Amino acid sequence: MNKPDWKNLPELEEFASQVGSFMEYWGFKKVHGQMWCHIYLSSDPLDASELMKRLDISKALVSISLKELLEFEVIEEVGKSARGTRLYKAREDLRATILDTLRRRERKMMSRIMGAFSLLEKLDEAELESHKIEQKRMEFLGLMIRMVDMSLDQIIKKPSGSLFDIFSMFQKPDTNGTSLHS
Repeated sequence: MNKPDWKNLPELEEFASQVGSFMEYWGFKKVHGQMWCHIYLSSDPLDASELMKRLDISKALVSISLKELLEFEVIEEVGKSARGTRLYKAREDLRATILDTLRRRERKMMSRIMGAFSLLEKLDEAELESHKIEQKRMEFLGLMIRMVDMSLDQIIKKPSGSLFDIFSMFQKPDTNGTSLHS
């Protein structure tokens, strides 16, 4: 059976590019999102040479990116091809992947933000006034930081459920005030 020519499927190229841009927005490299998209959508595990062909990128970039995707645990090695090359598939549990990423990155970032803000909060009123820092705005910002931190904890610490459960936390109610998927 002939292998498909991925360059003749512009819809997949565009989609993978957009996923890459989305992932780049969240601090990953665009190529991470593109590679993950191809690996995730593929019915068969992919090797580095297939990713090089599909994305028209160098062996070095594929190698580095695969290593990083493995470190983020969004893909996994699943054996070797008939040619002896390593095969990769996407991690099946997307919920766990998202939660792991939130724990690794956003939790650390929030801890740094909260630590820096706590130092700012310790300044006395005279020092804040001398630097023209508005106390009420600082208090409001502190409240917002704590709310984001608590929300992040709620998402991360939720013991079980599906990916839909995470997304439903951000869903707008319909016009009757009920969830769209209740």
